[in-house]
Amino acid sequence: MNRYIPLLFCCFVLSGCAEQQIVDRVKLIQSIGNDPHGDAIKVSATYLAYEKKARLTLLEGDVKSFGDAFTPFALQTDHPIASGQLQTVVINEKLAKQGVSLLAGGIVRDPLISNRVTIVLTPGRASDILTASLNYPPAYLPNLIRQNMTHENTPFTNGHLFLDQYFGAGQDVFLPILVKDDKGALRMDGVGVFHGDKLALSLKNEQALFIKLLKEDNVQIHTSRYNFRNDRNKLISFKIINSTHRIAFHDDTASISMKVVIDLGDYSPDLNVALVDRDMLEVKEQIERRLTAELKAMLEEFQTNQVDPIGIGNLYRSCHRDWNEQAFYARLYPKLKLDVRTEAKIELLGVGH
Repeated sequence: MNRYIPLLFCCFVLSGCAEQQIVDRVKLIQSIGNDPHGDAIKVSATYLAYEKKARLTLLEGDVKSFGDAFTPFALQTDHPIASGQLQTVVINEKLAKQGVSLLAGGIVRDPLISNRVTIVLTPGRASDILTASLNYPPAYLPNLIRQNMTHENTPFTNGHLFLDQYFGAGQDVFLPILVKDDKGALRMDGVGVFHGDKLALSLKNEQALFIKLLKEDNVQIHTSRYNFRNDRNKLISFKIINSTHRIAFHDDTASISMKVVIDLGDYSPDLNVALVDRDMLEVKEQIERRLTAELKAMLEEFQTNQVDPIGIGNLYRSCHRDWNEQAFYARLYPKLKLDVRTEAKIELLGVGH
């Protein structure tokens, strides 16, 4: 029996080496960028170069469609291209306004692309985003996006949800917006909303937060704050530490209720919120009025622009058997009355109050 032990040991060692060789001999694409370039699409990609101690390296090329993205990369590398580790797709907003149907079809057809891939928009050049990511650790870009979806204002999405929104009835696609600021830092900056396969509306971080609150259950935001000035031009700042919502329908009215638990930061010094119940109630009502007004304004903007990132149509369909998508968005959705109500509970006070 003992004579077989060295043989088994060699098998384990050799099998481990074989796996290492496979990794070393493929280019694992991490991120892809898409920019308009005349009649073509300029594609850029970062891949892990293991021969350079697992640092990101940039590839670039021109293609005619999203589906051909990997073709020019394979012509530039000494090893095969692998898409199974693709985590981020960055699309220039001008390109998104032309339509993303080929991108959606490409994700469906390519079994190697994970449904966990995240698609983001950028108002600048997608290639600039990928170039900037070379200055960070390999996983920085997907981790940046994931952290903002988990703990900040960015609503959650991935390849699976993108396809569900795109091909499903009663809802429209929304995608996070990623920018490179004047100092060269990468940061999230709202969401883009689509009508069909074309980008129709760009929203800032505050509105992205409202989409998050209406799309996700038991939202918990760790650090991001919401700021506004009250009727006396006094700053009120708070953080939503927990949120729940409910959407119901009665005839031609959508009743939207939201409950938020607040960590209060800055507020007018003439209000003794910590000790006087009347002052606490005043701040609470100011927050509720503000959130209700902003939330309703955003939903009305969606109606005006004929977009539905919240999935009002899908929710309406769930309780109406005779629902017809075309008829709903042509006749009912633009005129749907909105009864929006917000209930705030101030649970924590900021430091120093």
